[in-house]
Amino acid sequence: MDPSQTSVSWRNRPSVESVQELLALAHDRSREGREFLVTAAGEFIAEQNGVLNDNERALMTDILSRLVKDVEVSVRQKLALRLADIENAPHTLIVELANDEIEIAAPVLKRSKVLNDIDLIDVIRHKTLEHQLAVALRESISAPVSDALVQSGNPDAVEALLKNEGAAFGPETLETVVEQSRDRRNYQEPLLQRAELGPALAKRMYWWVSAALRTAILDRYELDPQSFDNAMEAAVQDTLVEEGADADNKTAPETLAALMKFDEVAQNDLVKALRAGNITQFQLMFQKATGLALPMLRVVLFEPGGERLAIVCRAIDMVPKVFAAIYRLLRMSSDGETPLKRGELTRIASLYLDIRPDLAMTVLRQWRRNPDYLAAIEQVTGKPPRL
Repeated sequence: MDPSQTSVSWRNRPSVESVQELLALAHDRSREGREFLVTAAGEFIAEQNGVLNDNERALMTDILSRLVKDVEVSVRQKLALRLADIENAPHTLIVELANDEIEIAAPVLKRSKVLNDIDLIDVIRHKTLEHQLAVALRESISAPVSDALVQSGNPDAVEALLKNEGAAFGPETLETVVEQSRDRRNYQEPLLQRAELGPALAKRMYWWVSAALRTAILDRYELDPQSFDNAMEAAVQDTLVEEGADADNKTAPETLAALMKFDEVAQNDLVKALRAGNITQFQLMFQKATGLALPMLRVVLFEPGGERLAIVCRAIDMVPKVFAAIYRLLRMSSDGETPLKRGELTRIASLYLDIRPDLAMTVLRQWRRNPDYLAAIEQVTGKPPRL
């Protein structure tokens, strides 16, 4: 029967075993005919690709490229599923499927080895978040593709990438993700499990991960906890040196207004005042930032253990190294220039990091209303205050 004269339902078509039969089907202009032609050509390529000559392969690719956009989603989806695992499937067709709607593109993006780095990076930059996630799930991902995924800013794709053992990371990209892990806790654990992560980056992460992950860092890299105390001491010294250059200058009145926002610049003004010995000025600035009554404020500042100071500083989102510098200066002023014990900075910094900011804010609000709310310390730190 001449297919140019009569349309036969594609569900009842006989199997197609030659290029000539496919060309004959191309005369059928009906929707059913086009759908059957796409399905049949896809099956033919999958089964006969190894024996097709260059002209036949080019002809099949041309037929599919012309028709694939005109057929139903379900037909394109079946074609993508069939060709996703064919290692020498037509490149042009695979690229077209990779840029289709996500339900068609997904199997090709996840599995097709025909796609090269340029193809994948183009998809990452111009298609949807779902397309990016599909790329992140590939069995093998080169460093340039990983870089493009990180640059996309899609957190789901980056998390999937970090969990993908077949993904490669360049040094700069890995460092970028480490910095992003400050604010994205879901990056932290998979990052610490990656073989590429060296001790230097792991030690940097130590100051913002959970207590359990800090223990994992010490165990995996066989690091001496004392090295972290030295690192914190160095960070504190850097802060003191940075702020010591103009420590003799009086704090401008505008600083008090800036404390309402309390960014890192305003926090460093606290260090300036304290380092210059302006305790009254420091207390006034700290009171403005925290809203605490002066009697409660003095208890917070000068209690020996520093637990309440850690809670209050966590509540106002103080930078960890600034908190450590303030703690160090307060302890030295109250103890008459006595150096801190070894490990003390690491102890207080670890306590600070373990405090949940939302709980710290709840406690601070309560202290503003009720300075005797000491039970809150145990609620946040898990242990009673040292008075």
